[in-house]
Amino acid sequence: MSIATKAVSIVVTADSICPFCYLGFTKVNKAIAAAKERKPPLDISLRFVPYQLDPTLPTTHAVSKRERYAQKFGASRFDQMESMMRQRFADEGLSISYDGSVRQTTLSHRLIAKAYAVGGQDLQLKTIERVYKTYFTDARDIGDVNVLVPIAVEGGVFKDADEARNWLEGEEGTEEYQEGIMQAQTQGISGVPFFTINDKWAVSGAQDKELFVRIFERIANDELR
Repeated sequence: MSIATKAVSIVVTADSICPFCYLGFTKVNKAIAAAKERKPPLDISLRFVPYQLDPTLPTTHAVSKRERYAQKFGASRFDQMESMMRQRFADEGLSISYDGSVRQTTLSHRLIAKAYAVGGQDLQLKTIERVYKTYFTDARDIGDVNVLVPIAVEGGVFKDADEARNWLEGEEGTEEYQEGIMQAQTQGISGVPFFTINDKWAVSGAQDKELFVRIFERIANDELR
């Protein structure tokens, strides 16, 4: 007798410049991979929706990351934070740089949503990973159209650079982005990443993959319904 497959829908609220969101992205994907190796009767889907981590960031120009965070947290606390995040990233096989610049994340969120519309979960995940790596590892400005165009084209969201640039310089997806930010506020989400599972359960923060694996096992075993 075959066992019915259970759907596991995970909606992740996250921002493109949030280091814990990159960690959470990595950990939940590791958890999904680990769960699939055990072949549970689960169909796990993942979709990312936007969050605005810092509404005070400028949109039209970038500012120094180091100066911004030193001003926001204080130089001493920022130094401690940088050391801590370097270790946390290294623990997951990632690297982080606080060099470069930062600005509002509207453009990257529009592109991430467009990737989902064009190619579903797989293309969205590929695009998100490239956005995170570009910002955190390569220390590039993901609010710059010139930086996002290659991500959009090489990932397959658009067929060529002209099409990608025209779209990024336009307004498509802006209203949906703003609605997504409002939705996060309506849900009372005040920290990210925030994982909503099957519209029933919530996991806040970049939790270890083992937590997600246990959740998947409990759903598979009908311990969570």
